[in-house]
Amino acid sequence: MPTAGPELRDIHVPQVSMWWPLAPGWWLLLVLLLAAVAVGVIFLRRRAAWKRHVEATLADLRDATARYAQDGDVAAFATAASQLLRRVARTRDPHSVVMKGAAWRAALAAMAPRQDVHRLAAIEDAIYRPEATLDVTPTAQDVEAWVRKAMRRRPSHVAA
Repeated sequence: MPTAGPELRDIHVPQVSMWWPLAPGWWLLLVLLLAAVAVGVIFLRRRAAWKRHVEATLADLRDATARYAQDGDVAAFATAASQLLRRVARTRDPHSVVMKGAAWRAALAAMAPRQDVHRLAAIEDAIYRPEATLDVTPTAQDVEAWVRKAMRRRPSHVAA
């Protein structure tokens, strides 16, 4: 009997893994995922470094508060707190170094909006009075809150 056409063999599908090689879209997704992880790690490391910087800045305040608890010297506490405020304010506004009185109070309020600065402004008076009266514990808490807020904001002399 004659054959009607060429003799065909069965089709054999080659053994290909379903995971490899990946399609180009999966490669793109993998690269984007790795980039997101790298950016996240960098962000978290910078944030942790910034928190360590803020805590190191506040260490002087904690030392001054501990010294006050030992010796009760209000003027020494006020001096240390004032120096800390001036140091942080200088990083935010270089012109704040020479401010006094109402201008200093306005600068403090501008660097940490919605923060009560009455106790902070009273620190300047306590430095120069021989018998200074200053409520140290709440003042130290206000200074710490102000420093945290002021350091969180961008400096005013940096262009946005």
